[in-house]
Formats: sequence, structure tokens, C-alpha cells
Amino acid sequence: MYNKYLLITGAAPCVLEDIEAAFNLLPDTYDLMAIGLSAVDKYFMPIKYMATYHPAEIPLIKKRREAINGNTDYIVISHENKPGVDVVEPFIPPSGSSSHLGALYAIRIGYKKIILCGCPLTGASLTRSGAAYETFRTGWTAKLDKVKPFVRSMSGWTKELLGEPTQEWLNG
Repeated sequence: MYNKYLLITGAAPCVLEDIEAAFNLLPDTYDLMAIGLSAVDKYFMPIKYMATYHPAEIPLIKKRREAINGNTDYIVISHENKPGVDVVEPFIPPSGSSSHLGALYAIRIGYKKIILCGCPLTGASLTRSGAAYETFRTGWTAKLDKVKPFVRSMSGWTKELLGEPTQEWLNG
């Protein structure tokens, strides 16, 4: 069973600020999804899901989560059936990053109110050899009709594309 609201948390420097701002909008119950290696150790609140396009990193992700005394009983979502993956969310090009993968899974299982925190798709990856996050924008724009009714963002380009969460949207 899941809550009505899901926060998808990335690793951008604004993630904790975004989470705090989202908490100010939300009621007491929500679920959390962390995105990959760089996001799992940003906070110790219990996560329900972890999504990644890099399943080879799952053991390291778990170690990083353990290092902050965070839970490790989350559901692992990836695009391919590899060791440690609980749910396969099929990849349909173009990629919109692991946050997009997580959002598509959340929509598929029934979440109606999904908020991106620390997923602005601006700047360079801290763990992917400095790869530009802007390259993932095509995935979001290609599937915009599918995600926009359900997903809002707290920051950056994704906020410009999807809009930010409002009380009207959350309660609508």
C-alpha cells in the first residue's frame, strides 16, 4: 500500500531545501523515493523506493544507506533484471534520467501526486564523470503528456517544465 503523495529525491545541492519546502506543502503522510547512489545518503528518513539506471551500483548504494543508519528495506527499481533489482520498469527511449524512471514507475503503480526534490536537471553529475544533466531533458519532453498530470518539481528546469506543486494541485 502506498500514500497519496510521493517525493522523489535526487542529489542536486538543492535537495534538502526542496524537501523542506515540499514538507511545508504536504500533510503528514507521504512516501519517499531516492534516486541512485548520490541521493541515498542525503537524509536518514525512511525511503520506500530507490530507482537507478545503474544496477551495478546497488551494493554500494546499500552500503551508503547503511553508513547513515538509513533503512535498506526499500524496493529497488531499475530498467533491467539484475541482482538486487525488485522491479523492472522497462526502458523506452529516450532516457529522462533515473528520476524519470522512478516517476514512470510511480505513475504506473498509481501515485497521482509526485514531487521532484533535488532533480532540477541542470548542471553536471557529481558521480558520472561530470556528465551534463541537460542531456536527459529529451526523455521528459518526449513523455510530457504522460507525466505532467502527476508530477511537479521544486526546482530548476523540471520546475519550469512541469510546474511547482501548489495546494490546489495537491488537493485537486
